[in-house]
Amino acid sequence: MTTFLHRFSVKPHHLDAYLPLWEQEVAVRTDHGFETHRAFVETDAEPKLTWLYSHPEPADGEAAVRADPRTATLDTLKSGHVFGNVKVRPVRVEVVNPPGEPGRTVVMRRYSIVGDWTPFLATWRRVAAVREKHGFDCQFAVADPPENMFTWAFGFDGAWPDLGEAQRPYYHDPERVALRSIFDYMADYDIHPARELVLPQWRAGSVPS
Repeated sequence: MTTFLHRFSVKPHHLDAYLPLWEQEVAVRTDHGFETHRAFVETDAEPKLTWLYSHPEPADGEAAVRADPRTATLDTLKSGHVFGNVKVRPVRVEVVNPPGEPGRTVVMRRYSIVGDWTPFLATWRRVAAVREKHGFDCQFAVADPPENMFTWAFGFDGAWPDLGEAQRPYYHDPERVALRSIFDYMADYDIHPARELVLPQWRAGSVPS
């Protein structure tokens, strides 16, 4: 099973028009053996969609998707709504949890990694555990070592403007203070507010191993 992180931007003010088309794209991929695990849309600037899915034979699955006449139709219909900056990468799964309660604020984080991935991941796992203790539950985390990119997201009960205050006890926790070395592995990072895109059929889906 290969898991992919699929990312692209939706044009400003086009998200509502595009999402019904994206749901049709999900249906096409599902018909050809792809399983969608999670999807999120970042809600600042132009909407950025992060879509996590997997397939046991991805080359065959992708060929089937491209050969499906619905794909060409959808490509035409969505061309006015999305930018051409799509990026699809195979990723190594660290965590993918089942979808939680809809409507929670999600924080999307992307790190540009330098150095050895092994100590970075060991440190990140401890960081994630401290976050969990403070109510910030990990939604997913995936690694792309060839691109030196680590992407993950956590949810919390609050609005985006409240995040700074909500994180204060977390950052002052002695366990978290002891893990400041995680910045030794991060050349750069992006943090964005997001919301989860939920489809009913995902509830019964498995998570990738």
